Amino acid sequence: MFEKTLVPVAYGERPEELMKIGRILRSLGASAICLYHVNEPGSFFRGADLSWLTLLSEALEETGLTVEAKTGNGHIASAIAEAALLEGFDGIYMKAKRRWHIETMILGSVSRDLLRLADVPVFVHKVRPRLPGDGAELDRRDLKVLYATNLDETSNRLLPYVMEFAGAWCHLLHVRGRMADPLAERVRREAVDGKLHAVAEELRPYFERVTLEQRIGDPAGQVLYVSDQIEADVVVLGRKSPAFLSAPMGDTAERIVTGSSASIFLVPQPGSRNAS
Repeated sequence: MFEKTLVPVAYGERPEELMKIGRILRSLGASAICLYHVNEPGSFFRGADLSWLTLLSEALEETGLTVEAKTGNGHIASAIAEAALLEGFDGIYMKAKRRWHIETMILGSVSRDLLRLADVPVFVHKVRPRLPGDGAELDRRDLKVLYATNLDETSNRLLPYVMEFAGAWCHLLHVRGRMADPLAERVRREAVDGKLHAVAEELRPYFERVTLEQRIGDPAGQVLYVSDQIEADVVVLGRKSPAFLSAPMGDTAERIVTGSSASIFLVPQPGSRNAS
């Protein structure tokens, strides 16, 4: 899942922070990392000495990872998405709370653009799970994963990725609207329960605990509520529409991305952006 991972970096990154990121990626199965820096048009640092990138690479190598450093040009999110696709990376890792360069743009805006544009899975690391301390690694056996599923083909594609998180607890959540009459509601509820139980059985060999529930209401609000209630470390989502983040802030997926304290792991539908 993270064997070959692209990690965007900017001037001012601290080697000790990158080493913590390296350890968490190793715990998630990474063996090779590419540090990728984008020279943004008009940036104060465009064309500056990149020796800092070499220093970051050397520090990250101390975690036991194979590390390379590359640079690109142009719009930050577009350049990252293109590099990840063309060079065959398994995924992109981004730490949400860092400044991009030293300007006013916060990385959160870049991560939202990247989630819309990327053709490979993107992991946006937020408040949870916490980065390991010096010399320590994240114990993936402690991970709590919230798998928000629509029970459709796009969501089913996520199953192999969910299995690779292989942690302490996976909670399956399906949010839907209420049916028009009590009989239809009961039939629908039973059908959804059956599908959730089938998915849960596939996941049980990979987690110490697998639970499930269906809720009625606003999808984004319910996902955020349940994530906070179980203190999820990672929320796993599928992206059906290539332009799902181009809608206003009320859009379901964007509200989850921006409102969650848990990290977001988003898997795009293959070829969806090119097909639009």
